[in-house]
Amino acid sequence: MAVLGVVCTAVAFLLFFRLIAEVGPVRATVITYVNPAIAVLAGVVLLGEPFTVGTALAFVLILAGSWLATGPSGSSTAVPAADPAAASGRAS
Repeated sequence: MAVLGVVCTAVAFLLFFRLIAEVGPVRATVITYVNPAIAVLAGVVLLGEPFTVGTALAFVLILAGSWLATGPSGSSTAVPAADPAAASGRAS
């Protein structure tokens, strides 16, 4: 049981670190917002739990929030990378 827990945790962390490397830390954290929605969906499909209006509204809010968190924004707060050649006065 311990090996199963350690191996699964290690694989999950490795996959998460790879996700961070590919999409960046801000977008990678969105998976934590979507996880409850997937858990509820699995409960409805696999365990026959009730899917109520409140559950549907929460599901929509989770997806909308995730979309807003990862979508393009109107104003960019990104800082451009410094160009060493421009900083030293040399042009390429």
